[in-house]
Amino acid sequence: MTKLVFSNIFRFVVLIILQILLLNYVSFGGYMISFIYILAVLMLPTRLGNIPLLLIAFAAGAIVDLFCNIPGFHTFSCTMMAFFRAIIGNRMLTRDDPAEAVIDVPSIHSVPFQPFAMYLLVMAAIYSVTYCLLEAFSFGNFWLTLLSMLLDAVGTWILMMLCQLLTSPQKK
Repeated sequence: MTKLVFSNIFRFVVLIILQILLLNYVSFGGYMISFIYILAVLMLPTRLGNIPLLLIAFAAGAIVDLFCNIPGFHTFSCTMMAFFRAIIGNRMLTRDDPAEAVIDVPSIHSVPFQPFAMYLLVMAAIYSVTYCLLEAFSFGNFWLTLLSMLLDAVGTWILMMLCQLLTSPQKK
């Protein structure tokens, strides 16, 4: 139990530092920004209650907002993504076998590839749509905003999948 807590805290800190120090300054054509820190929220245990999940997501977004000088965009987007994770994300990660229905830590090593990839893509899309709509705050440049949403979601998904593929499974 304590090992799980410490591994989640370590993942949370490392991914937020990576987001703040590196990925916030990397933009491809001004349209695509990758948000790797949301992986820390998405890999929280599925047995965690909804209120702690939302509070952790709020804190993660607030920390990134604090260092980006953005007034609440990451906070709202991350909390919105965590809200949808509580509603649909845990259903996407359930297994068919009732004995193994609950997954402690969702990862590419504990869930079949296709459901996990779809889970990350849906959550990245929710985050990106929310963030880009807050950033644009109008439908004046609808096609550019839509392009930004699509590129942010795909770029974030690719980065999260690479992180998952490059990490080794935990030994029990």
